[in-house]
Amino acid sequence: MIMLLSLNYNKHNLLVLFSMFLLLGCSCTPTPIPEVEGIKPIWATRLPGNAGIYDDGLIGLPIYNGKIMFHSTYSTNLENEDNRVHALDMETGKIDWTYPTKQQKDKALFFGGVPFQNNEYIITKMRKYGSVLTDKLICLNLETEQEVWFKEIPESQSYNTNNDVIGEGSDFYYFQQSDKNATLCKGDMLSGVTSSILQIQSEDGYNYNEVTSNLVYHTNKKLIIAGAWERNTNNSDFYSYKNYLYLIDVNKNTLKRKIFSDSIDKEMLIAHIYLVEDKIYAACGLTTICYNLNTQGLDWTYKSKEAYNYMTNRIVVNDGVVFLYGDNRFVGLDANTGEKLYHGDIQCGNANAFNGYVYIVARDARLYILDIKTGKKLHRITCPERALPNPKWGGGFFTACKPQVYGDKLYVFSCTSAYCYDAVPKEE
Repeated sequence: MIMLLSLNYNKHNLLVLFSMFLLLGCSCTPTPIPEVEGIKPIWATRLPGNAGIYDDGLIGLPIYNGKIMFHSTYSTNLENEDNRVHALDMETGKIDWTYPTKQQKDKALFFGGVPFQNNEYIITKMRKYGSVLTDKLICLNLETEQEVWFKEIPESQSYNTNNDVIGEGSDFYYFQQSDKNATLCKGDMLSGVTSSILQIQSEDGYNYNEVTSNLVYHTNKKLIIAGAWERNTNNSDFYSYKNYLYLIDVNKNTLKRKIFSDSIDKEMLIAHIYLVEDKIYAACGLTTICYNLNTQGLDWTYKSKEAYNYMTNRIVVNDGVVFLYGDNRFVGLDANTGEKLYHGDIQCGNANAFNGYVYIVARDARLYILDIKTGKKLHRITCPERALPNPKWGGGFFTACKPQVYGDKLYVFSCTSAYCYDAVPKEE
């Protein structure tokens, strides 16, 4: 390796070294890295497995004791999945440990939800996949690097639904779904004992309900908040349904309120919600609302007049701006008034916002950094893998990745690798 470092590199040597780096991971800042558009990563680590990273993983990339959790797929088919969690050193990208250390055919893992973490314990919910007909819960101890417990949800309650887990302390909550009703369940993190605490009942005229958005938890008010829809499955008109925000009191295990508004888009479902203090921002098709928990009313409604191809039904909020994004558009709104501040035409796959910046993994597989106040594009970053000959899966950042910032570092992943960047890079 010392001899290699002393050579004058040509383009071929750079590519070979970078390939070796991706395969082996790193224990220090990688150099050299092929020249691509935009800023260079601080480190990049090729994650194990040959099937590519194609599910959402542990959304939010949880951390513990200087390690950040990524995932990868060793093999996949409809009969079995071999997905694993990797703890990477946040400073160097070196893989510290992997769970499981070998394939467990009786415990096929398929990640794709927001996990709940309490100190060293983390719980994630996994949906059924292929011939595996049950949803699952798993709890890991990030200190011991071991499984604490594993739980299968009955097939009758494993209809595709929300995979988020939320909670407080050692109590965690998640939804199960039957062919008619969503059911809220509560569990104890250490023992894994769970029970159903609330079955949602549909309003008169409807016989089906389902959670359609992510879950959020209001710690002070002890509320679980979710977007949902209710419909009559016997009605041939598919659009004869209502969208609601469910407010669930976890102290009393009751549905405190169903919020319905005629302002909400009637031809789409509530896809994403975001909680800031006592305000709920909910995106639904071409419409976004701001609901005030204190006044129990809408502070404002934003309605786009564009075609549905330009709907922005996903949402993040930061620095007083509501950032909406979708497949062909992004929009910035004043969080207090709903006034439109700007819009742009990046084809967004996923996004997150921290400290006045928006980080977008776009459908062109590039990473964009925007000023959230103005919508100004500060950086367009090409994944280093694109400089490799015949890169796997196009060599771009994966749109299932929700960018995450810790301190001054940004973490993202491609279909093969984990990356760390400066979260606040200098102007180009």
